[in-house]
Amino acid sequence: MNNVNETVVRYLAAWNERDARRRRELVAATWTPDGSYVDAARDGRGHDAIDAMIARAQASFPGYRLNLVSGIEAHSGRVRFSWAAGGTPEAPLYLGGTDFAEMDDDGRFKAVVGFTDAAPAH
Repeated sequence: MNNVNETVVRYLAAWNERDARRRRELVAATWTPDGSYVDAARDGRGHDAIDAMIARAQASFPGYRLNLVSGIEAHSGRVRFSWAAGGTPEAPLYLGGTDFAEMDDDGRFKAVVGFTDAAPAH
């Protein structure tokens, strides 16, 4: 496996990047062309769909930035890590999750499945 830590850093940077051109570059560097992301609220396959999905999430949560809050565990072509966002004056609601990903041989994600660990009650 190529440097999984760098891939996770790029992944979080893609979710945080507000500049559309730069976000698209990060998506392409992080996912394979047919890569996917799915969680309970979102689903995207391919760079265009993942980029659009992230842009919609950013519009829904202005001011939020994902930060790594766990170690990065990787083996057998898979990786797991947890993130958190919010809990600040600019983004008061605390959000957290754990993502599981399958890696390609080139070090990019083939598939990411996200789980919410902490979110406001509905």
